[in-house]
Amino acid sequence: MTAGRSTGRSSGGARVLLRATPAGRKVRAEQHTLAQSSQLLASETVVGQTAHFVVYTDGMAEGTMAAQAVLAACEADFMAMQVWFGGIHLPPGQDGDDQTIVRTAQPLYVLMDPNAGGAYHYSSAGANLYIEPAPANQASALVVAEVVEVFEAAINNGWDCGHTNGEALSRVLAVERNTNLASVTVPTEQSWWRNGHEDYVNANSATDQNEDANGCGALFLSYLHTQLGFSWTQIATTGGNSLGDTYQKLTGKDSQVGFQDFLGRLATIAQGGQLNVPSSGNPFPIRSTASVPGGGLTTARIIEIVVAVAAIVVIVVAVVAILVVLGLVPGKF
Repeated sequence: MTAGRSTGRSSGGARVLLRATPAGRKVRAEQHTLAQSSQLLASETVVGQTAHFVVYTDGMAEGTMAAQAVLAACEADFMAMQVWFGGIHLPPGQDGDDQTIVRTAQPLYVLMDPNAGGAYHYSSAGANLYIEPAPANQASALVVAEVVEVFEAAINNGWDCGHTNGEALSRVLAVERNTNLASVTVPTEQSWWRNGHEDYVNANSATDQNEDANGCGALFLSYLHTQLGFSWTQIATTGGNSLGDTYQKLTGKDSQVGFQDFLGRLATIAQGGQLNVPSSGNPFPIRSTASVPGGGLTTARIIEIVVAVAAIVVIVVAVVAILVVLGLVPGKF
């Protein structure tokens, strides 16, 4: 959902929280540029201001409706996010030049961009948040998703908003505050399962544009929260370089064990390549486990098996060689 990292410098195009727009299209991340988006700030008008937000409208009916929805929820949402991240305060940041330096100063600006394709901002700490105004009932959730990423940058404990763990956390916490956004997350969960349920828990290399990874991540965070009983504050303040790392820190168990248990529980609600997921996107808790169709043999797992077998062969050859040298094994080696 973002461009660049916590340095505040833009990498050229924004990463967005992708969703189908009312017209059924999606906007590619590279279509957004900092200079182009900055023009919105100059052209829009303020609808209202709170302690932490200034909310703008583009003057269109949908934009004004979305702005009003954001104003009604933003402070309560901000307080919830602050609690989730251990009560930290966002840093004061700095004003940008709207060309290469991203604005990270407070308060947060919420701007309407009909071409957002969802929501986006520039750099993890970017304080100008651009959201697609329609449908208006998702507007406050889109703001939560972006502000969660600002908190991720502030807490600096491993959440990476440009990759699976940080993107997934921003999505599930947005749905926690506004379930209307679950209509965006559920299709990604189904896609991940249908496409072979690859392990994006222990690998965090997929970007925030990878919808299968986003679906896997959202489900795993729901597993941590609802199945295993960890609070959002425990999860967010623990952090980690991957979701598997977060699991290990929270439970003290190997993350591969957690991923297999996660898959096994989902397998009990799978039928015909689909998961029986409720409209909230969170199927947990699931009381039983089952074998996973096609599970376990991802590319990463195959590589692990090959490496392990090769290591065993090397050890066996070395032991036999030693025995031959010692004369404990007859014949030549």
